[in-house]
Amino acid sequence: MSRLSLTVFLASALAGAPAAHATSFEELVRRADMATRSKTSAAVLEMHVKTASYQRRMRLVFWQDDRGGRERVLIRILGPALWRGHGTLKIGSQLKLYNPRQNHVTVVGSSMLGDSWMGSHFSNDDLVKETRLARHYTAKLLKKWDGKSDIGAATYYRFRLVPKPTAPVAWGKIVYTVLEKGTTVLPIKAAYFRKYRDRKPKRTMSFTDIKTMSGRKVPAVMTVRVMSKPGEFTRLTYRKLKLDINIPASKFTEQALRR
Repeated sequence: MSRLSLTVFLASALAGAPAAHATSFEELVRRADMATRSKTSAAVLEMHVKTASYQRRMRLVFWQDDRGGRERVLIRILGPALWRGHGTLKIGSQLKLYNPRQNHVTVVGSSMLGDSWMGSHFSNDDLVKETRLARHYTAKLLKKWDGKSDIGAATYYRFRLVPKPTAPVAWGKIVYTVLEKGTTVLPIKAAYFRKYRDRKPKRTMSFTDIKTMSGRKVPAVMTVRVMSKPGEFTRLTYRKLKLDINIPASKFTEQALRR
């Protein structure tokens, strides 16, 4: 899951402003979206899923490589024992799931995209999509203010993101809040609306517990909530993160998925 100091103007100055201002807003969005990502990355995370029916905690390892214009991701479950060895391999828009007990690899078809991934509030479709907020959405500044954060006084920005005409995205609108402190830009909260005119979001994602990992400040905790399921959540916590590392191409193969 980028560091330039930007001058960003208030929303009241946006109307009639030069295009460069809008570019600055989109650059802030891009940098926040890429806070825990780089061309390559590896991480160890803990996932806590709470639903009305069960709670589930898992530890997983994640490798990602965006080089070559096609995203490649391998996720392997480290524990608990019931789930150990389960894996997910993503190459471009193709998704494969490995079940070690059956020693079987399933290629996720269109009928499975809406299924929950490992019992979480993420779907297989969430993993397949390669949405980049600054690339697929146009940003408009709604509010700017100064406030406190885990890393001291910071400037906050709230954007309304609207899909570009040909963007292959699922959300009709995203309200995205980020903070800027010096050269650091981080996401704080994203609210996802199915349609542009919807007044209530379908899902929210919050980013908390800012820490220094791999030489950069990142939100170590990400929590997803579905508004139609109060009290439920999926929380991902970074325990280790390495960015811009050498990952061999052999890591993103079906053979590696089965190991």
